[in-house]
Amino acid sequence: MKKRLIIITGTPGTGKSTLAKILAKKLQLSRLDLHRYYPKISIKYETTKKCYTIDYPKFKKLVLQKLTQSKIGLIIDSHIAHHLPKAMVDRCIVLTCSNLKELQKRLAKRKYSLRKIRENIDAEIFQVCLMEAKEKGHKILHQDTSATTKKKLLLEILKKI
Repeated sequence: MKKRLIIITGTPGTGKSTLAKILAKKLQLSRLDLHRYYPKISIKYETTKKCYTIDYPKFKKLVLQKLTQSKIGLIIDSHIAHHLPKAMVDRCIVLTCSNLKELQKRLAKRKYSLRKIRENIDAEIFQVCLMEAKEKGHKILHQDTSATTKKKLLLEILKKI
């Protein structure tokens, strides 16, 4: 039986981790929290931007390893998840937040610097994750999280996957 790989991508603050936790539980899939592995799958840490430069072959290798270890499949939530090859991915969920004030509030709550908030708002304005996922040819399910609840978001996603 082929194991399922569902990825959830989007700008930071759009609700990826929140959705991944409840969706993994509902579908009985394992969840790969990439934040724990960034140092392991990175080339370097950029101190000025306060982020990691990802080594994508290492990222793919980690995902394949975790997918093999999972019972029936895996959910990955990360703003880089859509960089996986489309052949590996069963479904790509792209979360956006069209209410930029709401997104700014979510990022400020995380204590992001003004520069980092601006970068992420710009990424959301230009729909970077959505466009890159489309360019990769992923089977996309797009949801705006601006004015919804966790429960409504989960129900919408379950209807479509």
